[in-house]
Amino acid sequence: MSDTSGKMSPGELKAFLEVRHLAIITTNGADGVPHSTPVWYLVEEDGALSIIVLENAIKLRNIERDPLISVTIAPESRPYVYARYRGTAEVLRAGVHGYPLAMAQRYMGDDPGRKWLEEQGQDPFVVIRLLDPSPDTWSDPSP
Repeated sequence: MSDTSGKMSPGELKAFLEVRHLAIITTNGADGVPHSTPVWYLVEEDGALSIIVLENAIKLRNIERDPLISVTIAPESRPYVYARYRGTAEVLRAGVHGYPLAMAQRYMGDDPGRKWLEEQGQDPFVVIRLLDPSPDTWSDPSP
């Protein structure tokens, strides 16, 4: 149960992140305007969030220019809960071949995820990784 401020316990956060939610990544646009888009995520063993993006994505260009990002994960319905991660993104290009399939299967299921990825062709994916050891969290105290 969250504390009186609504902050989730580490166990609540872990359980929340195991559920498939879309995340919203916000990067800083070249024009200074925030750029927010929905993304899939995986939680790594060290607590980092990993997100796949295509090599030609605007969010990737934004991160390469300014690596400070925010990622917010929240469900669409009650009880309202969120986890917000902020910090400096790390861009991984090498050793990321397993991430697209793992994420597609997480969000779509085993066979549909594999089929979706095959239909994507050979577009190169990049992994954006964000480690924020103390994300802001909140859980609606209402049942």
